[in-house]
Amino acid sequence: MDRRNFSVESLASNESFIDWVHQSDPEAVKYWDLYLASHPDIRENAQKARALVLNLKAAQGQDNASEQVDALWNKLQQRVEAPHKPTKPAPRTLHPLAILTTCMLVCVLSTFGVLFLRQHNDQPVPNYHNEHLADYSEQINYSEVPMQISLEDGTVVMLEGHSRLKYKYTFSKDSARHVYLLGKAHFDVAKNPHKPFIVHSNEIVARVLGTSFRVDSPEDGDAIVVAVKTGQVSVFAIAGNTPANHRQGGIVLSPNQQVAYKRKDRSFEKTLIESPALLPTTAIKPNDFHFDNTPIAKVFKTIESAYGLEIIFNDEVMKNCYLTAPLGAESLQDKLKIICETIGASYETIDAKIIITSPGCQ
Repeated sequence: MDRRNFSVESLASNESFIDWVHQSDPEAVKYWDLYLASHPDIRENAQKARALVLNLKAAQGQDNASEQVDALWNKLQQRVEAPHKPTKPAPRTLHPLAILTTCMLVCVLSTFGVLFLRQHNDQPVPNYHNEHLADYSEQINYSEVPMQISLEDGTVVMLEGHSRLKYKYTFSKDSARHVYLLGKAHFDVAKNPHKPFIVHSNEIVARVLGTSFRVDSPEDGDAIVVAVKTGQVSVFAIAGNTPANHRQGGIVLSPNQQVAYKRKDRSFEKTLIESPALLPTTAIKPNDFHFDNTPIAKVFKTIESAYGLEIIFNDEVMKNCYLTAPLGAESLQDKLKIICETIGASYETIDAKIIITSPGCQ
């Protein structure tokens, strides 16, 4: 469907949209939940189209409406079968229910009138920007001090100042835990392998099962940043307008990694977080950084295990490199700086990996 033609009738006759309204296709439900959450400009038309589809279904189950539906169907069939000269390629054949929905919009809207909208105002489109989103609560932190929010599933959110979070009262009947963020927040997600935790934040979506991570998503900023402390997070951008291509790119983050989504060119840049920390699950102790004539390959292996990152170096060139240095509580950057200065090497970070360059050791 062309986004420029998101009219009420085009939505109401779209099979994927109809499946979303009736919650009959998981893929359609997933797509339209994500798409409508990030495109508030079609909210009004989506509400009207949803009300129309629901009332059509209700009308089909009423005795006093069946004759009207049949008559409209026959009238539509006559129009469809009438000879004509198309001025452009004919559209693909629509599902009968989709055709009937369109006909109902054109011919019956005056009959049902505002009843359609009034009857379903209490069932709005699941859109973060909809102030009347059913079953959702919104917290807005107007202060400069982080606000702690405890969700029903055990997840704890630290909502930074001038940020807002929308979430459901309960996730018990949902297949996933969806929340919507504008601003900055740190999430400590309760583990539930059967219900992924999904954060919608402007153009990006972060999906996890149970982990600790941070999202920085200013409404008017140039970039959206997701940084991971523990576990893994998959991040993707919303793009396109069909279920087949609603994701643009995507990236998987591990501890001490972050990604910046550049909104201008819609690109991802993966890096290490500013101050990588020792993994909570690591068995490496401070004394393990006390190296005494230790082969450089073992030194790098220790650092990889401690911080959960990857160090790339030429093992053959550096096979004669050994390190003697009583390291311990220094930051990762300071450790790398001391190591490289000691053995005459240098390092840089590319795609969240540490790249070591060395001429070798005598």
